[in-house]
Amino acid sequence: MNFWQRFSWFAVGLGLGTLLVIFLFSDRDFQCTYLPNNRVLVDLHDQPVYYVEGAAVEVWAHACAGDSAFLEAFLMRGEIDFSEARVTTREEGLQYSSYPITLEWQDESYQGWWERRSDSAVLVRLERLLP
Repeated sequence: MNFWQRFSWFAVGLGLGTLLVIFLFSDRDFQCTYLPNNRVLVDLHDQPVYYVEGAAVEVWAHACAGDSAFLEAFLMRGEIDFSEARVTTREEGLQYSSYPITLEWQDESYQGWWERRSDSAVLVRLERLLP
């Protein structure tokens, strides 16, 4: 067998093997997020998102007319400041991790405080940062 025949058999085997791997592993939820910022954002993004009424809703309505893509952008592209992250204790005695997440949205900067709870992600405070 010459080189091109061997190469064609190799290509056929490689193609069939690739299709087999794609078929077997395509439904897996696999992510390579090793950095702390990405791990927290993925954890917040995988939970249902709730927001607190009041000033956070007013800023949200002003920023994007209540579009949910704004909240999704926080949990996909935001930057977490771990030096200001803290544990919040509620009146029920439950403790939640609270993270400040900064987002650039339409040439403006916003900072939202997100609490990571056992069953949800809650936007506690939202403010527009001055340039």
